Amino acid sequence: MTLEVSFDLDVENSAFVLGQSWQAEQYERVCAGRREIARLEAHEVRILAGLLYDAEGAAGEDAIDAGDPQTVTRRHELAVRSIAMEVAASTNTSIQAVEVKLGEAWTLANELTDTLACLEAGEISRAHAHELIAVTGHLERGSRREAEHALLPWAKRLAPSPFRRKAKQILEALEKDSFGERHDRAYAKRRVDITAGRDGMAHLEAYIDGADAALIKAGLENAANEARQAGDPRSRKQLEADFVVELLTEGNIAIGSAADGGAAAPLPVTRRAAVTVDVLIPAATLAGKNEQGALIPGFGMIDPQRARELVAMAPSLKRILTDPITGAVLNFDRTSYRIPAGLRRVLRIRDGHCRAPACTLSSRYTDVDHAVDYARGGPTSLANTSELCEGHHYVKHEGGWSLTQYADGVQDWRAPSGRTYRTYPDNPFAGAQSVVVPAPFDLPPDDDDDDDPERDEAG
Repeated sequence: MTLEVSFDLDVENSAFVLGQSWQAEQYERVCAGRREIARLEAHEVRILAGLLYDAEGAAGEDAIDAGDPQTVTRRHELAVRSIAMEVAASTNTSIQAVEVKLGEAWTLANELTDTLACLEAGEISRAHAHELIAVTGHLERGSRREAEHALLPWAKRLAPSPFRRKAKQILEALEKDSFGERHDRAYAKRRVDITAGRDGMAHLEAYIDGADAALIKAGLENAANEARQAGDPRSRKQLEADFVVELLTEGNIAIGSAADGGAAAPLPVTRRAAVTVDVLIPAATLAGKNEQGALIPGFGMIDPQRARELVAMAPSLKRILTDPITGAVLNFDRTSYRIPAGLRRVLRIRDGHCRAPACTLSSRYTDVDHAVDYARGGPTSLANTSELCEGHHYVKHEGGWSLTQYADGVQDWRAPSGRTYRTYPDNPFAGAQSVVVPAPFDLPPDDDDDDDPERDEAG
């Protein structure tokens, strides 16, 4: 006798589906909480702005009574300082922090009103509003409003740090003066600042030309890597900091020591290790037909004349050919799993950082990942590869996430909860044909450079 048992599987109420639904609900509660926090932040902004309005009104009444502009100005300043002091005392906050909040509240309530409305609606965070105020602070009122309209859509899409980078790119297109004129004004303000830290330490900050900063940083990183390979036990960050001191006090970097028999002749940072700086430069700028700024990925825009100087110093050029209409990068499709050196360089420039949602780790510390696995037929192409840090590489493959990548580098990440998150590349290569220039000292050719058709000798 055979006993037959039949049952219906309740797929909609399975443990997996219910667990996924519970996770999605918890994430939505987190998001709802963040929206409420943003709304309260906007409420505080309006309260602080109201206090400032009241102080301004009182100063106006004083102007009628006193008739002395200097007296009125002084009374207004005292009123604002009094407000800052009492807000700080009542909230157990520093006066300096409150003064910053008061200034930002006035800007949001009077100039960047759409930003305040988005904060009130929970579409952006207080950190986004802070970044938007900072990057537009140099603009006149009308230009600032124009910039606000261009920047707000990106503030809603990106975390504060990548939003800051994207904002700088967008503002370049809105500037009225040429990049060279603005660079000359900014270069006149170069300086070095020292701020005391705790435990006998200090912060050393230099406001210098962007191209110089990129060269210095690249040289320090490569010198630190060389020292680590030579057996130096210090971390890369410690080595870079110690090398800065050596450069400023001795003028050179020495790797190794006489005690262990590994001492090398002290050399300047650009000769101590091979230095490569990638410059994304419009062809018209390279030819001297316009003064549009060039881009060093990870650092920002640089003066067009400095960009041409870097090109002139470079022993070779590596072109990134782009469609003149769409700006899409051409000729990087590959049939092998191995990532060609040319494609790797383009990816690091395009992505700028790990492409996992909310991760901002620089592409200097990431690896190339196939969106559709190579083993499943995914090509080794620009449209199917991106930069991922080691941790998020494993999360993508083993953590239940799925990824869809589009031709322009935009990605949609689907979480185990069922929610989807979109990420954007730093430099989608929109615009005119561009050239990537290693300068002033190129790295030794990679083994796979021989099969890279985009490599052309200078001239």
